[in-house]
Amino acid sequence: MKTKDFLEEATKLASGQRQIDYGDKTENHKNIARLWSAYLEYTITPHDVAILMCLLKVARTKLGAISKDTYMDMSAYSAIAGEIKFNEPKKESEGERRGRETAEHIKSLNKNDR
Repeated sequence: MKTKDFLEEATKLASGQRQIDYGDKTENHKNIARLWSAYLEYTITPHDVAILMCLLKVARTKLGAISKDTYMDMSAYSAIAGEIKFNEPKKESEGERRGRETAEHIKSLNKNDR
C-alpha cells in the first residue's frame, strides 16, 4: 500500500460508516472525554482523546501481528485530532485578556468624561 491508500482509507473510516454507526466524531470524542475525565478525576479534552487513541494504535505496533488497520486507524485518529483542534474556539491569552480589559476600562473612562 502507498501513503495515499492509507490516507484515503482513513478518510473513509473517519467520515463514512463509522460516522453513521457511532454519530458525529467530535461529539463522540467529547463524550469519551467527559467519561475519561470523570473516571480519572482529571480533565481530558476531546483532542486528548484522539491523540491518546492514536498512541494506543502506536503501542499496538510494538506487539503482536502487523495490521494495515492499525496504521489506517492511526491516520484517522490523527486527522480527527487535527479537526477537533482547529475547530476549537480560540482561547484568549493572558496578554490578550489584559489588553482587552485595559481597552474596555479606558473606553468606560472616556464615556464618564462626557
